[in-house]
Amino acid sequence: MCLSLARLALSLVLLMGWTATAQAQDALRGRELKRRRVSISGATADKPVMLHVAPGYLTTLEFDSLVDRDSVVLGDTGRRLALFEVTPRTIVLKPAMDLGPGQGVELTVPFADGAAPARVVFSLVTNLSDVDAQVMVSRLPRTAEEIRAELDEVRAACLAKDAELEALRARTVASGPAGMLFAGLLDRGGLQTGGVELGIGQGGGNGLGFEDGWTHRTSSWATVTLQVHNRGMEPWTPVEARLSMVASGERINVLAVRMKEPRIEPGGAALVVVEIGAPRWPEGAVLRLELRDSDGGRRLLIPRISF
Repeated sequence: MCLSLARLALSLVLLMGWTATAQAQDALRGRELKRRRVSISGATADKPVMLHVAPGYLTTLEFDSLVDRDSVVLGDTGRRLALFEVTPRTIVLKPAMDLGPGQGVELTVPFADGAAPARVVFSLVTNLSDVDAQVMVSRLPRTAEEIRAELDEVRAACLAKDAELEALRARTVASGPAGMLFAGLLDRGGLQTGGVELGIGQGGGNGLGFEDGWTHRTSSWATVTLQVHNRGMEPWTPVEARLSMVASGERINVLAVRMKEPRIEPGGAALVVVEIGAPRWPEGAVLRLELRDSDGGRRLLIPRISF
């Protein structure tokens, strides 16, 4: 009786083992191992490529270009992969569990050469019927449409640069020596220059003075240029210039007072250019120049300028 029970128990164990083996073999037979080719281009590089993976199966990705190993990104925060290895031209992976619907893992693979397309993106999902066991990834050259679009962009950029260059040329002609000649601002009389004697500027105790100065003169215009420093406590902006002859007191018409900066900050310095019309005073005359701000509160006086 005992022997019969033992034989029955052994038969049951063997039957259960055979059943488990058969089920495992059926499961293995249920997933087809597939070999795929994946081609990517610039137009499709950012669209994820669906890959079927499964626990217990290896999936090998083979690339025809070198992979940037340090920049490969696997979006697996839950450690759902049992194996993940990256070499310069291959990636081998094996899930630790099924990746059900909505649980896919994204894999981003950048290439090392910097050429287009620069990367490929995969979406790893589980499929009950098949597994992508071997995947060969190739990069397609850019299409004619992509090359044409890039060429159009380059042409547009070149046209913009040409327009910018032409504007610079026109500006140079207008404001450079040629422009001055065309406008009659330079003639046979040429250009005369002179210096403004240092040490005679009077700021009236308001912290204004000048460190250097010089003059330019042609038959049709003249300028006085001063390097003005501001040792006061407030910014200063000259907006008015009063120019007159020392001997007679006759006022001379001033066209403009110009600076590149909007104001001279405390402790700072800037060039101030006084533009004058055609010089009507005799050569060698001594002039008096006064620079004023908007309310006349702070003034800089240069009592003697020899032209």
